[in-house]
Amino acid sequence: MIPLRIAVAALFLMIAVTVQTSLLPHIAVAGVTCDLVMIVVVGLALARGPEWGAITGFAGGLMLDVVPPADHTAGRWALALAVSGYVAGLIRRETSAGPVGPIGVAGTVVLGAALSLLLYSATGSLLHDPAVDWSEFGVRLGIAAGYDVVGAIVVIPIVLWVMRRVLPARERRRVMP
Repeated sequence: MIPLRIAVAALFLMIAVTVQTSLLPHIAVAGVTCDLVMIVVVGLALARGPEWGAITGFAGGLMLDVVPPADHTAGRWALALAVSGYVAGLIRRETSAGPVGPIGVAGTVVLGAALSLLLYSATGSLLHDPAVDWSEFGVRLGIAAGYDVVGAIVVIPIVLWVMRRVLPARERRRVMP
């Protein structure tokens, strides 16, 4: 990993955490908002692979765990987003012969939303979090998946475009004579 790619990924994650915790709660439906951090993690995983997905998922989740108004045990989002990012990166690896199309991206985002919400809720149940309500899980998952697919339409192409343009110096010399 080169420092510029790391800096760009960190910038994407900081912007996503800021927007998700400050602006998106105002447009929540049934207490569910767009999981912008998960979308950015999926975009980074699709751009760079499973290792990047796991690392950026852990970093983004940890930011969500400690940024106010965090009212849960730290580490729950870090675990959930690390697993979602890793799985999204595996999808990239499986389709490395060609680009992941729009339907593949939407499916990856829905899978990431399902995995992250399931892991977050499961760890909450294990830790006896009173906010976890399994009777509403299906409704919350449906709303979250819909929100996330709409958000991914805008966010993932930007992440993929920027990450494709950030090249290491040795690759830049090969591309530009």
